[in-house]
Amino acid sequence: MRRLFQIVAALVIAAGVAYLFVRSARNTRSEPYTVNPGHLRGWTLALEPAPAASGAVVVLRPPQPLAPQLFQQVFSRAMESLNAPATPHMPLVLHQEFEQAFAGRVTPEALLTAARAAGLESTTFEPDCLAHRRVSEPGVSRQLYFAVFRSPAFQQFRGRAAALLDETAGRNAFDPSALSPVLFIGASDPAFNRWLPFLTDPQRDCVAPIVTSP
Repeated sequence: MRRLFQIVAALVIAAGVAYLFVRSARNTRSEPYTVNPGHLRGWTLALEPAPAASGAVVVLRPPQPLAPQLFQQVFSRAMESLNAPATPHMPLVLHQEFEQAFAGRVTPEALLTAARAAGLESTTFEPDCLAHRRVSEPGVSRQLYFAVFRSPAFQQFRGRAAALLDETAGRNAFDPSALSPVLFIGASDPAFNRWLPFLTDPQRDCVAPIVTSP
């Protein structure tokens, strides 16, 4: 009887320790991530060579320290082996979108001009949250950490891009709302373009707010 009591007590203690560990991990994960406010402006537009490993034709690149700063915070909390993007960027027009809708009608340079006209290089990006998504596939589980932003200029550009197409030439092949303003931070494998096209679901994806701190 005493032996049984010891076993039950040990199981209760183990369950309690596990519960406290999980709760602590969740609390740590949901604490705000911090970024320098200066890194939320001064982003630069660029054209990617086709076909590009990024999966995009037009991208917006943040100041160099932003993505590594968030990556380090993700790693210190998750303590998982993650891949960082070689050149962090926000996709604006995907390669598959360009081939389906713009190729032969609108040049990449014209899209770049439209992005500048939308004010993407002069806007200040407002961070929404640090988010996480996991996808289970046969034999493998993939996961992605990314920063979500609120950007009227992003939406304005996507609308301008659609306006470059006339009613009969490609407009139906391009959906301005098919892409969200996100910055990929870390993933379980280096093929970040496998996640594109990417739409966020804040209620499902967001795990912690992003706040500014000098």
